[in-house]
Amino acid sequence: MAATNKVREELIKSFQEALTQGQLPWHCCWNQARPQNAISGTRYHGVNALWLSWIAEVKGYEDPRWCTFKQAEAKGWHIRKGEKAAHVEYWAYFDRAQKKLLSWKDANEILRTDSQYAEKNLILTSKVFAVFNGQQMDGIPLYEKAYQTDIGDIRAKRDTLIANMGISYREQGQQAYYSPLEDRVTLPPEGTFESTYGYMATFLHECGHATGHVSRMNRPMDGYSINPESYAKEELRAEIASAFTVQELNMALTPEQVERETQQHMAYVQSWAATIEKAPEALFQAIRDAEKISDYLIEKGEFAPLLEAQKEPKEPERQSFDDMFTSIQSEREQLPATSPVLTPSLEQER
Repeated sequence: MAATNKVREELIKSFQEALTQGQLPWHCCWNQARPQNAISGTRYHGVNALWLSWIAEVKGYEDPRWCTFKQAEAKGWHIRKGEKAAHVEYWAYFDRAQKKLLSWKDANEILRTDSQYAEKNLILTSKVFAVFNGQQMDGIPLYEKAYQTDIGDIRAKRDTLIANMGISYREQGQQAYYSPLEDRVTLPPEGTFESTYGYMATFLHECGHATGHVSRMNRPMDGYSINPESYAKEELRAEIASAFTVQELNMALTPEQVERETQQHMAYVQSWAATIEKAPEALFQAIRDAEKISDYLIEKGEFAPLLEAQKEPKEPERQSFDDMFTSIQSEREQLPATSPVLTPSLEQER
């Protein structure tokens, strides 16, 4: 059984409840900025990003900044009495031989140069941290919302994404789909969409499927369209990838568009709920895959200049969780030899 923790248990429960009620849990990303650490500006990724976005949606938070009690205290910010924390997970390798947690830089060096030592001694483990939103505290500077990306500028990158991915594209018929056999994305004519947003969201979703081609991210695609379970998993990762991409590009949906998106995907809701109930780890694999897909689309679409134009603070590297790492290291946790060994790909979730 895959390892779990408080964050993952809560996420599974919330997603199952939402899907049972006919909601799309990842719709929380459609109208929110990516959650970030209030001190360093480091943006959360993977499970943490989706989970904090979901909590913000439920609680009505418009501030994407989060930090621990100690971080807030050090800045002179005050968590209001009675406020409840959310939780995020941090993954690190524990070296049984040295009896200490490793930085990601040191762990990756060992994984790269001494696989036998790594297999014998390195254990990937997680620690859960309690964090509070900026709207739960007093004294924190007012959050200035990022500029909304112009949908016309996003539309102008369509052909760049097509060219850099090397996919075939056509507009015909009334259905949107990706054909692995032809490596082709097909959409209805652009003029039949109610908005440029709807057109680009659909386009990015189908391009998300196209990343699975052997020449790109090489996911198993053969026969997925006729295998219900495989199809549900592929749709789940593409849906979450689309949500991550919309969030990264700061594309805002109207309530009407949110309702329309939900109705269009109702046919999959029960299959997703069943998949998560049967194999909860499939949800976390989908989230990991989705973030990689989103990163790929952002890169190949050359969207970076649009994001820089939003004038947000420069994002630190993903490994800048030094405060959390120091906190874990100072506790000198000595994990038992039976602690679960997980895949290195979980680094993407920090």
